[in-house]
Amino acid sequence: MLKTLAMTACLLAPVAAQAFTQCTVTPLTGPQGEIAEEGSNPVALDNWVYSGFIDGSKIGVAVSSDSGKTLNAPVILDTESFPHYLRLAASGANVYATWRARAKGAWHIFFAASRKHGTAGSWDTPQDLGPLSTNLTQIAASGLYVYIAYLGTDGNVAVLASKDTGKTFSGPVIAGAGWGEIVLTALDGHVYVAWELPVDAKRHDVWLSVSADAGATFKTQDMSSGRSYGGVEPIFSLDAASGRVSLVWRDQDSASTGYYVRSVDNGGSWSTPLAVDDASRQFMVADDGSTVYVSYLKQIVSDGVPDWQVQVATSTDGGLSFPAKQNLTGMTGIAKIVGDDFRPIPWVRGEHAYRLTGVKADGVYMWNGNNGRMSGAAFLGPGYLAAPALNSAVWLNTNGVVSYGVCK
Repeated sequence: MLKTLAMTACLLAPVAAQAFTQCTVTPLTGPQGEIAEEGSNPVALDNWVYSGFIDGSKIGVAVSSDSGKTLNAPVILDTESFPHYLRLAASGANVYATWRARAKGAWHIFFAASRKHGTAGSWDTPQDLGPLSTNLTQIAASGLYVYIAYLGTDGNVAVLASKDTGKTFSGPVIAGAGWGEIVLTALDGHVYVAWELPVDAKRHDVWLSVSADAGATFKTQDMSSGRSYGGVEPIFSLDAASGRVSLVWRDQDSASTGYYVRSVDNGGSWSTPLAVDDASRQFMVADDGSTVYVSYLKQIVSDGVPDWQVQVATSTDGGLSFPAKQNLTGMTGIAKIVGDDFRPIPWVRGEHAYRLTGVKADGVYMWNGNNGRMSGAAFLGPGYLAAPALNSAVWLNTNGVVSYGVCK
């Protein structure tokens, strides 16, 4: 009887993800390559993987239809003056790209769409959606909807909305006064935008704006209001099956504490902020419906020398607690954070698939995970600004080349 129970327990226990054992790397650009920080490239949907890049003045996307194993020849969407910050989104057969470039003597938002999986000849002529500031633009897609959030030249965070797969867009709808670190997610007509705003010379607050009418109107609140410290670096995740929205940020306290909140009623209410870990930065969140993952860089001091190491905290109760924390890298050799170069970027899919890229002093690594359990890391190559999707990753090599890797 005891033997039978033990065998049953083993069969029911989650199986750890298998580590990647072999990775193939393909250059996407020459030495003038560029990718944006904070992920959103590559993106994966079903068996399709889309990897974007900027190569000098060219904006391009490389498409895979076989889960990233092989890439079609890159499609050049446009050639612009000083393009930056390419970001991608996908929904069904629709693939969307947005970037900023110089036009009419100012920075403008550009947008292009394909409704046939990004294949050659399927992309619309890029649209100029108007002027913006130099901050990072964000894009989200769900069903027929496409949303773009950006900081306008007037200092307001604005959202452009399309209900017809990007064929037409609304005029800008103001969510609130902003400064930067804008993030965006959406599920059908429910839209969520967060950002930082300085409230005095020393304090930034995290602001959140929610729309329930496809971006026509927004309700905005200061998530840091009433708290002892301000907040920075907000990041979203949204589980499409349940509609649960997760938001993390880092407080400006001396302990550098990361916090998690969630909404399960389409942004009508939010949980009390829950501390995840301290002495940490660059918190990211991903939700596969059963496990909520928070990845971040934690400072470990050894012999007086700081070392920023990749950590993952997991919750199996829908974000009510994060009791399990794993150090994935040990010593990284990274003593100082530079922008978003080393941010640990996650990717999830509803069948409990989890991927994570992180950076050590020698380059980019990728982990395979499921059910909160992580495999060993696979080394992709030298570089930084890495992000995963499915079994693929895109990063910027130290030689300036945007690189694509797929592991098995």
